[in-house]
Amino acid sequence: MKPLYIKVHPRDNVAIIVNPDGLPAGAQFADGLTLRERIPQAHKVALQELNPGEPVRRYGQIIGLAARPIAQGSCVHEDAIELPQPPALSELPLATATPAPQAALPGYAFDGFRNADGSVGTKNILGITTTVQCVAPTVEYAVRRIKNEILPRFPQVSDVAAITHTYGCGIAMDAPQRANSGHPGTAMARRRRVRRAARP
Repeated sequence: MKPLYIKVHPRDNVAIIVNPDGLPAGAQFADGLTLRERIPQAHKVALQELNPGEPVRRYGQIIGLAARPIAQGSCVHEDAIELPQPPALSELPLATATPAPQAALPGYAFDGFRNADGSVGTKNILGITTTVQCVAPTVEYAVRRIKNEILPRFPQVSDVAAITHTYGCGIAMDAPQRANSGHPGTAMARRRRVRRAARP
């Protein structure tokens, strides 16, 4: 298999190595890029030389700043990237690339409300969900903090809701046709059933 990487966006200056076993130093790509060191699969490679403070771009977006000089063709480790401080929510700029209004759809309606100026809208509710049950209390705690500390500053947001579930890691433990995934939660549920069956 020839050396391959994935560059998601034309502006990206890093790419992802896709060869299953990674690539050794000296591996050369079709575009002439040569690796300076071994890079494992799914790790980032620098497509150009980056100086300290320069933005590291992936997906066309800045994912961090170079913490030290990064040579073209070298592995971009996490310790080579510094994360900028996030801006305060109250200082975020408004979106400027808003799409043009679409033509009206006669005969259709939605469950919304009419504002005093004649415009219409719906409730603006922020939902925070998880993929695993074990962090449900963390999400509920975060929702309480957001409601108490952040929501009052944003009157255009109606509410914040925690969307959680009672399964373990997305598994319905007692579903009759569930597959045994080998997840620890599955094994624990099985042991509980065995103990219950063993009781006199």
